[in-house]
This record gives sequence, C-alpha cells and structure tokens, in this order.
Amino acid sequence: MKELLILYVANLILDYPLQGTFLAEFKSKNNYILFVHCAIWAFGLSVVLMPLGLFAWWKVIMLLIGHIAIDYWKCRGLYKKWPTKLDTKYVKTGNDVGHVFYKKPIISDWTSLYIDQSLHVGQVLLCLI
Repeated sequence: MKELLILYVANLILDYPLQGTFLAEFKSKNNYILFVHCAIWAFGLSVVLMPLGLFAWWKVIMLLIGHIAIDYWKCRGLYKKWPTKLDTKYVKTGNDVGHVFYKKPIISDWTSLYIDQSLHVGQVLLCLI
C-alpha cells in the first residue's frame, strides 16, 4: 500500500507540475514534445521504482509507450471523434431556416481527463507486479 501511495504521488507530480506550461501546450501539436513529456514521466517513475525494489526494464518501456498512446489519444482529441451522438442545431442563413445535423462528442474534456488519469493509475498498478 505504501508503494502505491508513493507511485501515485510521483505520478501526480510528474504529470502536472513538472510538465510545465510549454509541454502542456505543445504536446498536442508536436510529437517530439509529446515524447519528451512522456519520457520525463516514465523515467521519473522509474527512478522512484528503484529504491522501492520494483524496477524492471519492461516497466520503463510499458510506462513510456503506454503514456505516449494514452496522451496521444487525449491530446489529439481522438476521444471527440468516437463515440458521438447525432444532434441538431437550428440555423438561419439569409432566407433559409432549418436544422443542421452534426455529430456531438459524448465524452467531454473533463471526462477525458479522468479517463487519462485512470489509465495512468492502471500503469502505476502494473508497476507493483
């Protein structure tokens, strides 16, 4: 239980304050910046795993690749493309009045943040193996 708490706090510190404004803003626009953010997180957690006696190279790879996949999905807005529901919007252009059908995302930005962090906590739990 102590190890989980330590790893969870490390996850929060590495994924938020150590990320910084620059990484937070540009990781959604540039794959190298996304990689840097994920590498800081994965290698940071790996350093925490060492004194806990939980370090293994497969965990470093799992943390890095998993974080890249999770954050790519979130940062590129892929959660907004699926799943969606059909919605309508009332529009008036000139003399034309009517409804326009469009796809509306079911998952909000806040929900995607919870999904993102839940998946990262899942990664942290795998490190306890």
